[in-house]
Amino acid sequence: MKAVGIDGYNSYIANNFINKYKKKYKIYKFREDINNLKKLKKFIKKKQITVFIRCAGLSRSKCESNKSVCNKTNYKANQKLIDYLKINKIKLIFLSTCHVYKISNKKIKESSTKKPNSLYGKLKLKSENYLRKNLSNFLIIRLFNVYGKDQPNGFFLTDIKKKIIKEEKIQVDNSYRDFINIENVVKFLNFSIQNDIKGIFNLGSGKSYSLIKIIKKISKKVKKKSILKINNKKDYLISDNAKLKKIRFKLINEKNFNF
Repeated sequence: MKAVGIDGYNSYIANNFINKYKKKYKIYKFREDINNLKKLKKFIKKKQITVFIRCAGLSRSKCESNKSVCNKTNYKANQKLIDYLKINKIKLIFLSTCHVYKISNKKIKESSTKKPNSLYGKLKLKSENYLRKNLSNFLIIRLFNVYGKDQPNGFFLTDIKKKIIKEEKIQVDNSYRDFINIENVVKFLNFSIQNDIKGIFNLGSGKSYSLIKIIKKISKKVKKKSILKINNKKDYLISDNAKLKKIRFKLINEKNFNF
């Protein structure tokens, strides 16, 4: 039974992974501040971790409001973790984001142009680059928009719902995005550990959803009219899942996009 270490254990993704696979792996939660390298080293050594999943980090909104703390937590902490794992030959699964990419009207491949437009995206890409240069045993997962049952605030769907209920103005571009269910995310984490998958992979549904249509559907569901301001800008951020198919990972069919 593999010993899997995970931080950000209270996060949506980590919590779902732990609950689903706690009987399959020895999953150990790092409960301290990820900036405390001394405690993290002690934790990894004591628990004899063979795979470490980095889930912790500041959100996009928190990064914008506190840039210095974001740089420390979302980059410097990753840098220190990578250096330690390299010496001890421990695998790292790093949860990254689709926001490292440049917006495109074509489906996005792992090799597509990188052009993050937020500090959050820039530090994810910076961490990725450091990881690729300094560690050979790694998996980078570039997540698209995650959704699912009991999703907390801080995600697109829950935040939009909150704004509609509070009758707040919603400003949105004519954008199309890729949404992936949490069940597929934790399934891929399990698949990657089980099959020792390495490299960089997009993780999205590969399907295109209009944000405007989603907002209108949520509005209908909560029986409140949304106050929408739609910009003329049209863009796409959709995953090309060719690499997932090559490793024979099968997504759970998301027939109904429920929120």
